[in-house]
Amino acid sequence: MKQRVALNGRYSGVEKPTGAQTVAHDLFGHLVESERHLDFVIFADRDTPDTAAWADRDDVEFVHVPFRAWGRMRSQLYEQFELSRAARSRGADLIYHPINTCPRIGGGVRHVVTLLDLNFHHNPQWYGRAFRAWLEHTTIPGLKKADRVACISDWVAADAQRTLGLDPRRVRRIYCGLRELGHADRPDTDPEVILAVNPFQPHKNLARLVDAVGRLRESMPALKLRVAGRPQDNFQRDPQLADRLARDYVHVTGYLTDAELGDEYARAAVLCIPSLEEGFGMPIIEAMAQGTTVVASNASCLPEIAGEAGILVDPLSVDAIAQGLVTALTEPAAERERRHAIGREHARQFDWREIARQ
Repeated sequence: MKQRVALNGRYSGVEKPTGAQTVAHDLFGHLVESERHLDFVIFADRDTPDTAAWADRDDVEFVHVPFRAWGRMRSQLYEQFELSRAARSRGADLIYHPINTCPRIGGGVRHVVTLLDLNFHHNPQWYGRAFRAWLEHTTIPGLKKADRVACISDWVAADAQRTLGLDPRRVRRIYCGLRELGHADRPDTDPEVILAVNPFQPHKNLARLVDAVGRLRESMPALKLRVAGRPQDNFQRDPQLADRLARDYVHVTGYLTDAELGDEYARAAVLCIPSLEEGFGMPIIEAMAQGTTVVASNASCLPEIAGEAGILVDPLSVDAIAQGLVTALTEPAAERERRHAIGREHARQFDWREIARQ
């Protein structure tokens, strides 16, 4: 009889998923499709796209959990107090949790959890009080007790060992994979468009990016900044950001489908991700795969993920961000083509099939 492994699909409670939820969903899909000697029990909301196909497989038992109808608090309580029992009752002796949280009490099964970052622990001022308190009382104890912790970059792995005292033998770096972003009709690149993706959380450093673009417009008056995504309620908001986003050179797109996001990458001359701290930085490889120049912060994991194709800047300096954008916008065509070729090859290394195998 095959071993049964449960997959914690609490992420499926989010109706309009952003980075972490889309990564979890893509990984589940590749786990289901992978060659394996395991059966899966997937606990997720059936209203999530693609889950019907999972449920049709003989080697998958799909358990509908109404995470969307329940809301955040009830879903979190289910994860902490009911999920382990439900998995054990269906013959699973191990649960995989894709987004930071897992039960602080083992419940008679083993736990593998993916750690995205410890930003909430290091920078509590960026998070809402209730959200931060919940993470401190569940995520930290859960990570310390988990049987294995998969970290999405070497930087996160080192941080987890240093901050939480995790035994290195229980920690493994497993990157995120590159999403397939479809296109309706691929737009032409606009040499005057700078793109920011899901930048509303405080650590994304959006205010300095807006100021940097504004500074460049003194000599490049046609420059525009397109801001893709939506604010998230769990995070504190910069009271001064609304005024910056109202500037005439800033356009906020709102939430985008994958195809729409792919078009934004293709249209932009530059993706800028000047974050103060990240666990991975998915927009970097998504942009590189589309042949878009990337200007990224030189902090945390971002040099690791950007590799040789990225232009790195000091995220605390508006001048440095502006200079990085100038470099990206004005480099000779041959150098730009070389950078894009390196970036495409680099992005292809983040292959979901290999990540699912790991």
